[in-house]
Amino acid sequence: MSSKNCKKCGTSVSADAKYCPDCGASFTVATPKSELIVVTTSTIPGYQVVKALGIVHGLTVRTRGVGGKIMAGIEGMFGGEVTAYSSEAEKARKESMERLIENAKSVGANAIIRTDFETSDILNGTATIFSAYGTAVIMRPIKK
Repeated sequence: MSSKNCKKCGTSVSADAKYCPDCGASFTVATPKSELIVVTTSTIPGYQVVKALGIVHGLTVRTRGVGGKIMAGIEGMFGGEVTAYSSEAEKARKESMERLIENAKSVGANAIIRTDFETSDILNGTATIFSAYGTAVIMRPIKK
């Protein structure tokens, strides 16, 4: 039976192993979106936390441009969704999430649990902080 060593912790494992039994590192080649599991819950069904690596975050600060303020003012006169702000908020949420994932990968995580988002206005309401945070962990599948 052939074996290989885990690149993260050096443990010897069977050649067909998908995860390291000691540190939970993945041996499968995954697409960038599936490399890291991100959930708002404290557990992931079918997985167990091997190691908690700590809190990670991603944030971005966005200002409201003059054009966006004008469009928001016009949309505000008629009521309903302020699409100029919604679009910028969605971009900022996505960017903060991407930065959260980058930070988790940099500490060796393969998952982020208890993920949450927060926003806050600064500079007398001329800018908004978009923050994503969670706990970086190493998970491994539960053997059945």
